[in-house]
Amino acid sequence: MPNAAPFIASPWKRVIAGAVDVVVYLLALIVVLAAVTSVVRDLWGPQLAALAAATYVVYHVAFFQVFEGATPGLRALNMRIVSTTGGGSLSLARMFVRSGFRPALLFVFGWALVNLPGMRLLRSEVLMVAPLLLELGMMFTLPSRQTLSDLVAGTLVVNVPPPQPHRAPAGPMYSPSDAEFGLPGGRK
Repeated sequence: MPNAAPFIASPWKRVIAGAVDVVVYLLALIVVLAAVTSVVRDLWGPQLAALAAATYVVYHVAFFQVFEGATPGLRALNMRIVSTTGGGSLSLARMFVRSGFRPALLFVFGWALVNLPGMRLLRSEVLMVAPLLLELGMMFTLPSRQTLSDLVAGTLVVNVPPPQPHRAPAGPMYSPSDAEFGLPGGRK
């Protein structure tokens, strides 16, 4: 995208939008968990994590489709996610890559904490936020304000320009010879 700098969303605005999305996502996850546990009674750790990850991906892809590249948080703050190649709308593949990268990253990082020798001594609950802190750090320091998810998917979060008010034309919208308005007064 040529010279996107003036349109790139600020990191703090993105953090606020992310907080809104976390609340909406958690509400959606509660509904999904209630529906699934009414059918399957014995859900345990890995199954719950997979369900949460799948809900996360579906949440984002569904809203990207409905709101044309935005989630409820992004839309509330007039932001949108666009492709870095041309700045156009996201393809379905980019939507899935961007939405699925963060849960996949957390899964791989969590797996490494549990299964690699020497990592078991560390507090996994604390270290699980490391990938998220890395993404936040990237968002605040990179000139493009891209996170790992954005770089992998080839996306950019931009501000949506405000809607332009309707402006009436400077001159009359009809000419004196328009038949539908009749002849101007005083003429026959």
